[in-house]
Amino acid sequence: MKTYISVPVETRLFLTLVDFLRSNGDSRDPAEVVSFAIEYWLDNASWKPKLLTESSARGYQWKSLFLPDSTELRMQYKGVYSYAKVEGDEIIYDGQSISPGSLANAIAGSSRNAWKDLWIKRPNDKEWRLADECRNEANDTD
Repeated sequence: MKTYISVPVETRLFLTLVDFLRSNGDSRDPAEVVSFAIEYWLDNASWKPKLLTESSARGYQWKSLFLPDSTELRMQYKGVYSYAKVEGDEIIYDGQSISPGSLANAIAGSSRNAWKDLWIKRPNDKEWRLADECRNEANDTD
């Protein structure tokens, strides 16, 4: 006989999982998927050491690309540069928290591809780098 315990999960995260399952036509119980995710983590943690260490580094996780605290972002549109900065765990633009996609769209006033339009300068970078290049580099090291 199986026994179960309750594990607290942020409501926002659980609802995101429910929406994801629905939008992908997956009829599994979200609790079943959470159990699967734990098993997956256990299977991978032994050969992926970064899964075993909790990072105290602040920054913004943009899909596979981590932007450390104090990273600067910029975009040139119609000859004018606009800037944002990672503060703690958020990207701040005009005093507001914003996602990279929303940042690029706000600057241009239209739908843009943030990977192709935003340039990044992390605290240890000497030069500005296109976000897409940084993403490709991050994916190559995984």
